[in-house]
Amino acid sequence: MLDASNLEAAWEQADELYQNGNRSEAQEILQQIVDATVEAESHEGIRSKEQAIYRLGEIHCALKQPHQLVQLLRSIRSFFGVLPKAKTTKIVRRLFDNILSAGATPEEQKSICEEMIAWAKEEKRTFLRHRLEHRLAQINFDKGDCLDSLATIAAILKEARRLDDKSLLVDVHLLESRVYYTIKNLSKARAALVAARTNANAIYCPPLAQAEIDMQSGILHAEEKDYKTAFSYLYEAFEGFHQLGDHAKHARRALRYMILEKILCEVPDELKTVLQTKSVLDYRGGDMDALRGVAVAFQEKDTHTFNGLLAKHRADLQDDAVLLSHLEEMKDTLTEKHLLRVIEPYNRVQIAFIANILKLSNELVESKVSQLILDKKLYGIVDQQSSCLIIFDAVDANADKDAHAVLFRESLETVESLDKLVTTLFEKIAGKFDNLVDEEAAKDGKKKSTAVKA
Repeated sequence: MLDASNLEAAWEQADELYQNGNRSEAQEILQQIVDATVEAESHEGIRSKEQAIYRLGEIHCALKQPHQLVQLLRSIRSFFGVLPKAKTTKIVRRLFDNILSAGATPEEQKSICEEMIAWAKEEKRTFLRHRLEHRLAQINFDKGDCLDSLATIAAILKEARRLDDKSLLVDVHLLESRVYYTIKNLSKARAALVAARTNANAIYCPPLAQAEIDMQSGILHAEEKDYKTAFSYLYEAFEGFHQLGDHAKHARRALRYMILEKILCEVPDELKTVLQTKSVLDYRGGDMDALRGVAVAFQEKDTHTFNGLLAKHRADLQDDAVLLSHLEEMKDTLTEKHLLRVIEPYNRVQIAFIANILKLSNELVESKVSQLILDKKLYGIVDQQSSCLIIFDAVDANADKDAHAVLFRESLETVESLDKLVTTLFEKIAGKFDNLVDEEAAKDGKKKSTAVKA
């Protein structure tokens, strides 16, 4: 059993063995360091034990040993008593990330998280409990239990606002925004993101949290079709993740979205510039090849190539719901453009003929055509009896405006005429025209007398 005095030497020995590839021997020494008791005054011993925990977690993660990681997390609870709150949170977060990477099921993650929350409540470790509850909300979100996640988030926010823990508020509001985005409540997703950014501006925001905020901002702007602003945020997120070095997965995800926004902006020259950037060249893979092909197919409006790329590279893209959602939207857009191009020369065309050209089912083509008619992108009707599309001549928007102007002018003239008529009737009732009647009668009398004399 090691004592606090020689923990530093033991750590150096274990680190040397690890660097030389002797993981099993290094693991034994690291386990002894973790099991050693350390006093709060032994700063060197605390640092050595902290490093040993991280390294042992990495080894268990590489060996895909989630149960050993869970046991490690349980065994170091007493060590948290001599650590600052921030370091305790960092260790817990790192070990939970290792447990996830080691292949633990969501149920196992949730079980250990609930166990740690119960322990934190018993020990009255409010700071740690809040971080564990945030992790529990994240686990529920990853499982797809959005309602449970929102319930946990609401409880954390209530306490975090009372304690004015802005660092926690940033993380919780950011997670809240992601949950609301997943359930398509965009207004609340934006509100949660604004709250996260407001709290982040009031404190020092770590680069990782800032990159995550930029990522979520880019996703929400893309959902609103503001692709240029979305690209700006996503570029900042990509640079943030890339510079951190150990978040390649998040950097790759931001890069995917960046490429997607440039495709949707239809600026192929700018897309080529982005793809040739030095930092981008580090992220090669099947997903990048797929997006390059998607860019070419979208530019050439080639529906068949686009669909073929999606089918071929679905395994590389299926883990990203946001990306798949936008690709499906692009697919629908391409299909509409291709459909309009096919039917443009005709006044009357069979649905089956269109479906054969597009290599789609009759039902899908009929549904798309009906949607185009309802959206007023196509003027025509679907003849259900003969299963054909009848296209009308396009209505000229300027002609519509001229017709409306004439109609309004004639309506105004009619109102003015009616106004004059009503005014005249009121004046007649008031006796304004009585003298005119007498004058006309006198003139008629003079004319008759003149006629008699003659």
